[in-house]
Parts: sequence; C-alpha cells; structure tokens
Amino acid sequence: MPHTKQFAERLNHCLDETGAPTPIRERAAILSKMLDLPKQQAWALLEGQQFPNKDTLQQIANEFEVNTDWLSGDK
Repeated sequence: MPHTKQFAERLNHCLDETGAPTPIRERAAILSKMLDLPKQQAWALLEGQQFPNKDTLQQIANEFEVNTDWLSGDK
C-alpha cells in the first residue's frame, strides 16, 4: 500500500531543499515543468492525493538525488 501522505511530505521537503517557493501553485508549476507532468497531477502529488507510478517515482528520485524507497515512504 503506498504511503501517499508521507510521499507528499518528502516531495515537499525535496522542493524546500531547492529553495522552491512555499505556495502550492508555484510548487506545482515548478514540479510540472521539471517532470513534464500536467499541473493538476503535480498538484495532486504535492498534496498527497495521488501516488506516482513507478516511472514517475524514479524520475522524481533521480531529479532530487534521493532513494526511491525513502521518497515513497518505505524507509
């Protein structure tokens, strides 16, 4: 079972580390451009309403140089 809320917290932490602005609208726009995702999907990931598929999870982990297990909340 995916840890959707924990994933969202860790994704937001990664964005914090890059100095991304706090407003969700701006974060969603940044994430959307970074990963070539629709803004609505980026918003859902950031809000913990959606868990990424395997490829998107790996893409996010690569972008932020973190482990997929950590990012997904498995560790």
